[in-house]
Amino acid sequence: TKIPKVNSFSINSSYQNMNGVASDYMFNANSTSISKSKKSGISLFLNRREREAYDHNADNFSEIPEIKNTSVGASAFILPSENQKIEVSLSNLNEYRYGGEMVDGAAHLALQSEERTHNVWMASADYQINFNNDNTNLITYAAWQNTARDHYTGIFPDEEDKLAYANHLSAPPYGTSLTKTMQGGIQINHNLNDFFGGSNALTFGSEYLVDDTFDEIGAYNYLIDQVTKDFGTFVQSDWEVLPSLNLLSGVRIDKHNLVDGIIASPRLSLLYKYKDNTQLRGSYGTGFRATQAFDTDLHIAFAGGGISRVQISDDLTKETSKSYNVSLNYDRPSEHWVAGFTVEGFYTQLNNAFTLVPIGEDAFGKL
Repeated sequence: TKIPKVNSFSINSSYQNMNGVASDYMFNANSTSISKSKKSGISLFLNRREREAYDHNADNFSEIPEIKNTSVGASAFILPSENQKIEVSLSNLNEYRYGGEMVDGAAHLALQSEERTHNVWMASADYQINFNNDNTNLITYAAWQNTARDHYTGIFPDEEDKLAYANHLSAPPYGTSLTKTMQGGIQINHNLNDFFGGSNALTFGSEYLVDDTFDEIGAYNYLIDQVTKDFGTFVQSDWEVLPSLNLLSGVRIDKHNLVDGIIASPRLSLLYKYKDNTQLRGSYGTGFRATQAFDTDLHIAFAGGGISRVQISDDLTKETSKSYNVSLNYDRPSEHWVAGFTVEGFYTQLNNAFTLVPIGEDAFGKL
């Protein structure tokens, strides 16, 4: 990231109103302090937002949810020498969201509502050293994130259904989730200034990612408890064959604890520049998704008058993809304007694509 060079301070706020009934207020503050030697510095930030729920059609149910969030953080850098840089950061986000029937009281007493409270901590540390006349650099990095969430998604049952009514009041379907993510890696970049008549920027690296997710709603018999581990190694070549021709190629090798064997994901891109205003590009790449629960799965939705939940099938296999892309770009600049166009085509083939398949219903709704 770019290192700040001067001391600075800023404060700004804004206010918006939706249709004269719902306010949206935002406040932001930033400060940067640099040492006299300019070899160290620290930046601080504070953001606050309060938005009221908005009901557009006067049915007492919100179309836009209520939001209250505060984020605060700091980042610092140290330059031990001219060719070294150390950066660290720490931040926190606390957010409350509510949507549904606009009534006072607990969320489970509303006819229908969703409520979320997030507390997210994030930290990172990076070290970079340049050598070999700045033709080579070594980068190491580590990052950590901890997300705690309290949530509710529910529909208040009819009083005629006495059992559901009693269960809802005695054990409302509130849930808790905790996600811990840790990542660390190393990367080496090396420039070859004379590579078969051109230049080549080589990149080598490895990284390790651990994600521990726990999400539970006892009243809905809903649970996701998984730990994923992914070790990846990659190499990339950015070869300028000619001033008008560039070849980008690389491959990433992954070993994921939820996938049998090793996954290789190659990529290739060719760029041709005709004169100064025309570019023709073609690319190919592959990818995969492991048999794990993703953020989009950690969501309880309303469906058919009940609650719809996502479960991961025991027979699920990894999803793989192959992507092809071709594009043509032309620009014609003048002193006062730029005219141009882009024509692009792409094709993606998915194998073993993840899909949502209804498997039935239970007392709470659809599965």
